[in-house]
Amino acid sequence: MTNKVLTQSKSATSITKDANLAVYNTLNFDDRQDFIDANRGFIAPLDTKIIKNDSGEVVWDIEQLDYLNGTAPETVNPSLWRNAQLQAISGLFEVVEGVYQVRGQSMVTNFFIEGKNGVIVVDALGSNESAEAAMELYYKHRPQKPVTAIIISQSHADHFGGIQAVLKYAESPNIPIVVPQYFTNEALSENVLLGTIMTRRAEYQFGKNLSDGAQGSVSVGIGPTMTSGKTSFVLPNVEIENEIQLMEIDGVTFKFLLTPNTEAPAEMHFYIRDYKVLFVSENANKLMHQIYTVRGAKTRDALLWANALDKTIDLFETEDIDALLMIHAWPVWEKNNVIEHLKLQRDLYKYMHDQTVRLANLGYTMDEIAETIKLPKELDTYWGNRGYYGTLKHNSKGVYNYYLGFYSAHPSDLDPLPQVEAGRKYVEYMGGAANVLGQAKVDFENGEYRWVAQVLKHVVMAEPENSEAKNLLADTFEQLGYQAESANWRNIYLVGAFELRNGIYKDNSPLDVSEVIKNMPVNEFLKLVAVKLNGPKAEGKKITINITLSNTNKEYTICLENSVLFFKENKLAVKADVSLVIDQMTFYGIVLGLLSIEQGVAVGKINISGNHTKMNEFLSLLDEFDRYMNIVIP
Repeated sequence: MTNKVLTQSKSATSITKDANLAVYNTLNFDDRQDFIDANRGFIAPLDTKIIKNDSGEVVWDIEQLDYLNGTAPETVNPSLWRNAQLQAISGLFEVVEGVYQVRGQSMVTNFFIEGKNGVIVVDALGSNESAEAAMELYYKHRPQKPVTAIIISQSHADHFGGIQAVLKYAESPNIPIVVPQYFTNEALSENVLLGTIMTRRAEYQFGKNLSDGAQGSVSVGIGPTMTSGKTSFVLPNVEIENEIQLMEIDGVTFKFLLTPNTEAPAEMHFYIRDYKVLFVSENANKLMHQIYTVRGAKTRDALLWANALDKTIDLFETEDIDALLMIHAWPVWEKNNVIEHLKLQRDLYKYMHDQTVRLANLGYTMDEIAETIKLPKELDTYWGNRGYYGTLKHNSKGVYNYYLGFYSAHPSDLDPLPQVEAGRKYVEYMGGAANVLGQAKVDFENGEYRWVAQVLKHVVMAEPENSEAKNLLADTFEQLGYQAESANWRNIYLVGAFELRNGIYKDNSPLDVSEVIKNMPVNEFLKLVAVKLNGPKAEGKKITINITLSNTNKEYTICLENSVLFFKENKLAVKADVSLVIDQMTFYGIVLGLLSIEQGVAVGKINISGNHTKMNEFLSLLDEFDRYMNIVIP
């Protein structure tokens, strides 16, 4: 976690103050049930509110959230403020006797299920540092029994990133690590091809470098604040393959339900009759989740998501249920409340899906649907459905895009000018930047922030050095952020404002992805290599490379021709330009630029034959992706 920064932030305008005050009239702020539930079963506060890595750098700091006491300030949507207060309630909690939750050591939570001989840990938080802090907190107040199994409920890294730290508390590294079908492939391929741009966009979504506070980030929606630390990975050894599957783990019987292609590509729920608890991973939350993830990811199937919740209700509503466990929220207690919450979440996603498709069939475009669609009152006013993470607008666009793509069907949208070229023409047609700015200032004073943001984008794209335009656009983003109910929208607007005023805040510390990379299947790694190939530079080049991995004896042929890279597994070319015998980690290091061919040969890591220069020529054709590409300026 870098030193968070926030400079030049301004106060809320009268328009923003009025908009935020109006929120109190639309929702029942007297309903305190969530606060009662979020505090229920409290055993102990966090021992470690500030977590540091081995280098002494802070990777988690929940202590800075003390400012959340009291009523919402003028610069924060009151509904989002309420979400932030709830997400900041932290510590060790008893759900039912034998089932415990730790909240506040990461943006995700985890559960401890006590078995016959030890404890079963459900999800491992996002980093080793956070997972260790959670384990120590649990053991300080519960029996010192070993970890006997780990269940990872889905394939996103915030659920498994601390697994190596959890394994340290097991008597053997060979304990069951239970995952849903296809977990490994999805966990290791997630974000690989587009990891650079997704990481950059995630800095906006999570407000990575914003200070926490009334004029900065107050929440990440599904958690209290931004987290970092060392992400680890361990290959699982038990995969749930049947849609419904019973399994005894350390004397506890789990009934698993696979829910693939919902919030995560690989995900599962389970029920434990012994404890009368139902676990739904991240498919049910205390908020509206994202169908379309604004950091960038494949659009999720809203219909499958709703159907997965419906299957869960059908499968378990005849069981005794004392509590519902959700990985990004506090529990829900009592069966009638559990079923009601699941139904409201189910109907939320089904409504978004069905009504978006209905409106599309009536001829509405994606943008028109987002402006038109409204939730019915029973779904909209339920606190557990509010848009702190996903929003109705961008989720409806996600559903539209899932079925129909980006094109509106209007011919003028078929081949529009890109944003820089379009910006220049817009500014020219509108009488020049000075004229646009004059009108934009009037509209800003009138609170027409959405339009001001839209029009000033064109000026900044046309004239990126125009400081007056950048500053007014930053002021506009800031007010939109102050009004946003979604933590994502607030963070995105405020990061955009910061970068317009100050430029990109660059953290020069290297990204440590070694634990993930070293477990990445070769096929997935070679897919990444293919998208790093610079097509124009490779034009006219023809290179064939044989690779034999000395640690596995697996063979690959890499063929570059017509500016395209293909690879063949279990095959060596008869007439390769160059052949390498190399271990997998060294091969990855060579391709990623961590060491040179010559260095590898010198230390005996590489046996190379054929035309040595062809390998370096090939490597020279691979792009290095800049993790700090521009977003709000060209």
